[in-house]
Amino acid sequence: MADRSERAIAIMSARLPEARKVSRVHLTLPASVTCHSLNVRDHLAILRDLSTAGAFFYSEMEVVDGTPLVLQFTLSAFGKNIRLLCEGKIVRVERFPRGAATGIAVEFSRCDMSSADIGHKSN
Repeated sequence: MADRSERAIAIMSARLPEARKVSRVHLTLPASVTCHSLNVRDHLAILRDLSTAGAFFYSEMEVVDGTPLVLQFTLSAFGKNIRLLCEGKIVRVERFPRGAATGIAVEFSRCDMSSADIGHKSN
């Protein structure tokens, strides 16, 4: 566990090369996690980064690698709000000292986009 956190710090400080296949975008957004196998629905999460292949987020959940979940969040782009509903499985869990949220990496198997502005009128 400590090795993973040290590796992440080394990558972010450019001491180690990036090993990801897909570029990621750093952002901080609220999200909602649903994990049917753990009987968790609409649990609060905070996205740290996002790519077309997956995401890393923080949440106060007890999970393990391989657990399927659904991550839902809204992005703003080009003056529109886009709701993303992404299904995937957990590929990495980073636990931190007591009281801190767990870091969770998820690999997406499917993502659906829809307008978050439907049903809302602009003035």
